[in-house]
Formats: sequence, structure tokens, C-alpha cells
Amino acid sequence: MTPLGIVDSAGQSQTGHVRSHNEDSYLMRGPLFLVADGMGGAAAGEIASTMCTEAFAEINLIRLHGADALRAAVSSANASIYERAQANPELAGMGTTVIAALVDEDAVVTFAHVGDSRAYLMREGVLRRLSEDHSVVAELVASGHLTEEEAVSHPQRSVITRVLGAEPNVEVDTFTIDGAAGDVVLLCSDGLTGMVSDERIAELLAADEPAEAITRNLVRAALEGGGEDNITAIVLRLGELDDQPTGSMRLILTTDPDLLPPDDGSDSWRPGRKTLFAGIGTIAVVVVLAVGAAIGLRQSHFIGANESTGRVEIYQGVPWELFGGIKLYHVVRVTSITYASLDPQTRKDLFDHRLRSESDAEAEIQRIEEGSP
Repeated sequence: MTPLGIVDSAGQSQTGHVRSHNEDSYLMRGPLFLVADGMGGAAAGEIASTMCTEAFAEINLIRLHGADALRAAVSSANASIYERAQANPELAGMGTTVIAALVDEDAVVTFAHVGDSRAYLMREGVLRRLSEDHSVVAELVASGHLTEEEAVSHPQRSVITRVLGAEPNVEVDTFTIDGAAGDVVLLCSDGLTGMVSDERIAELLAADEPAEAITRNLVRAALEGGGEDNITAIVLRLGELDDQPTGSMRLILTTDPDLLPPDDGSDSWRPGRKTLFAGIGTIAVVVVLAVGAAIGLRQSHFIGANESTGRVEIYQGVPWELFGGIKLYHVVRVTSITYASLDPQTRKDLFDHRLRSESDAEAEIQRIEEGSP
């Protein structure tokens, strides 16, 4: 029996037409995907959603699995955000929603949910909302006091009843689905669902297009609908792993939340480069794919630096970029170490693009962070 797994995935985030900055964050870490929608005013919402994403990026997916891994990450994120808000009066009231999905080796997808960011499943042409909003209007609809249509324009539609960071502890909903070939899963913030109807979302998810194009079209639809909030969407497709379509190894294709690629199919747009790699020819592409298949992209990690921020980062995958901007790697952890703070020998040792296990990469970073000889 051919195993099932993730054959295509992509994420997009946009500030929108009204907000001055983006308080959404998202994470794509191998089998782990997350969207967080921060709140709290000024930069507080952005801080909260980023802290949530960082907590999930640090999950030990070897030791923890499924709902246990997601609950541990939610608990860690909630405690960190709450403690920071308590210690900093200017951050009082900050918090974030979270919707996360973790796909295991049997294509069982486990979700964790707090707030009003959502998870959807498109299966055999039918769209199903998997998560229930933790909001005032959702409770009114459930109790029969509001219809779904009335909830869309209700003045309290943005008031949520559960959020990370508001209290020392938070209740998290977890649930699972058994994945099937052809399933398309959407994780998104309410900046998408508040501007785009479920019918339109279903139409876009059903399109026979790569995940990158679908996420771009979802964000564009929200912008055309008004773009009143930050908009974030992650799309992942499940399928038979021995029959992956061309381009299915897109792991993360947008790094600048305020930029969207053109819709004309041109190759002129490029997201912010994390590291510099030389171009490779057709023969090298074949070799790269063969090596990548042999070593397993999920198990391979390397250490590099972000050109824009100067921060040292851990990447999952192999350090190559294919034609068309397709990367065989994505960031899983942003460290506190800056490139400029390292001596030349440490830089040489650290950025040799040697493939490591996740634990080895973490141990190397920890050694440097702690200043060990």
C-alpha cells in the first residue's frame, strides 16, 4: 500500500488595506503547520503571535507526538505570553489565537485550536469547517440566538472568548482526522474568513493548482473583499508519497508578509533570501532530488543565517534551491545569536551547510548560546 503524506504546501500572509502592521504569524515546520493571530494594540499582538510561533517551533517532535505535542506547545506559549505581559505594563492585554495541524506518518492530522482562527478540510469537492470559533457570536449561534447569516455582521463578531496569554492557563481544543489522498487542509486567520465566504473558499481550494497559487488566490480574494484585517493562509495537500506532482516540495515560499508574487507566472519575483546558494543545472537537480529522497528531508537539518536580520537560524531540509525558486529547506528556529557576534572560525564551522539531525543542530546552537568552549 502506497503511504500517504504531505505532497504540497505553502503559506502567505498580508497586512491588508487597513492595518498599519501585520500581527499574524505562521509556521511551516515539516509536518507541523500553524497560524497565530495576535491582538493587544501597538506591537503587542505581533509579539504575542511571534512568541506562540516560536514555542511551536521548539517542540521536540521526536519525544512528543500528536495531541501531546500540540498541547505542550500551547501550554508553553500561553505561559510565556502571560508572564511577559504581566512583567511589561505596555504589553498588558496582549494575546493570540492559534490553529495548528500536525501530520503523522500515517497521515493522521491532529489539530489544536484556541480562538477564532480556523481549520477547513476540502475532500472530494466538499468543504468542511473543522474548528469551532471561541467567540461571542459562535456561542450565540450555538444557542440559537443568532443565525450564521446574522453572525457575519454582528457588532461583537470579533470578540473572542478564549485566547493565549490572557490567563495563566488556557483551554485548548484538540481533534484528529484520518487523512485521505486528495485532501486539502486550510489553516487561516479571521482576516480571510471575515472577507471571503465559505463558498468562495471552497471554490478556490477545489482548484487544480499548486498550494502556492491557492494561498495567493485566497489572500487576493480577502484583499478584494476589503482587506480590513491581517490575512494569513496555509494550504497543505495530502497524497500518495510515491506519486508526488512536480513542484510538490514547496515548503515555504513567502517570507515577506507585505509582498505577494505576481499573477502572470513570471519568475521575476523572489521572496527574501535566507541564504545564498549557487544555481544548479538540470543534472544537478536530478542529483539533488535523489539525495533528498535518500536522506529524508524531515530528518535533515543545517544551520545558516538570515541576510535581512543577521540572526542565526536552524533549517529543516537540504541547503539547495531549485529552478523556479523552489527551496528544499525552510526555517524551523530563529535563534538569539547574531552573525556579527561570532568569530571567523565559529562562522566557518557553523555555516558549512553540513547536514545534521535536529538534536545535533540544537545542541550546537545551545553550546554557542551558553558560551561553552
